[in-house]
Amino acid sequence: MTGDTSLIAARRDRVLAAMAEREIDVLVLGRQDDANYASGMHRLWTAGTRPFGAGCLVVRETGRTHVLSGWDTGLPPTMTWDDLFPSTWNPRVMAANLAAIPGLTDAKRIGTDEVSPSFRRAAGRLAPDADVVPADDLMAAVRRHKLPAEIDRIRAACAVVWHGVVAAATAGNSPDEPPLTNDQRIGAAVLAMGRLGATIPSSAPIVRQDGADTFIDLGMIVDGYEGGLGALASLRAPIPGNEAPEPPQRLIDSCRPGATGADLAAASEHPGWLVRGVGMGFERPVIDATHGHAETLDADMVVSVRDGNRREIVHITDNGPALLSGRPEEAS
Repeated sequence: MTGDTSLIAARRDRVLAAMAEREIDVLVLGRQDDANYASGMHRLWTAGTRPFGAGCLVVRETGRTHVLSGWDTGLPPTMTWDDLFPSTWNPRVMAANLAAIPGLTDAKRIGTDEVSPSFRRAAGRLAPDADVVPADDLMAAVRRHKLPAEIDRIRAACAVVWHGVVAAATAGNSPDEPPLTNDQRIGAAVLAMGRLGATIPSSAPIVRQDGADTFIDLGMIVDGYEGGLGALASLRAPIPGNEAPEPPQRLIDSCRPGATGADLAAASEHPGWLVRGVGMGFERPVIDATHGHAETLDADMVVSVRDGNRREIVHITDNGPALLSGRPEEAS
């Protein structure tokens, strides 16, 4: 799709610009979310772990991204088959695959978001003149400010989650049927979101009794981006809406450019409050009662705001906070 191609290219260009500013020749990404951001490729699910492997390489000299994959499922238009290198248990074969990537062996500075002693040794053999430096902060800074297309993706993901919240609140509410358990309501929510093509949770689904009401909190990754919502739903008036408690307005109103973590703490009304970054899953910053009070919010950040029995997704704009998790009409 054209929109996908332009968004992937824009994200890659952001990464390349940050690499140029830091004078990083090759960026090695092991975290799946960082690899997705830089490459746009959604790799096949595997039962193994990848956090310390060279899952994705971005080469500043060529402007290309290279991904660890032996199959072209999920290959975006911005990449070709030649940009892939297959997984192998043989370290010599892997070294040969990496050495064949143009621009790697001549690199003077290699950045990585996750690093292990074995990778440092491998990098020393592949690019003997290169310094290996941490670059997790580089990726965090690049991903901190969202592009307009990313805002649209997050809003669409929140709309999907609304359907799940409504399903959890309304399932099995017939007076002629026995009440559903919390797990059964979670199943109804997962099924409703799955019908919309969303099958990757960003957090464990929560449905629990809170007095006469039920607390529902769902998070889902849709087209690579997280949507989320938490609400207290009355099963006597089952669709969350006007009967649900007001959103954490004081804390939301405090989410403005220049606001510090200390400002958010002063605006919170419940001890378990949390403001944290949203994008391709859980992102920085993370601010709560005991962490992140020195953080400062910027325009074009997206944050999850939880205070009490309500959680919303908020876009921080120059004109103040804008709700992305508002109720979509199709979920009415």
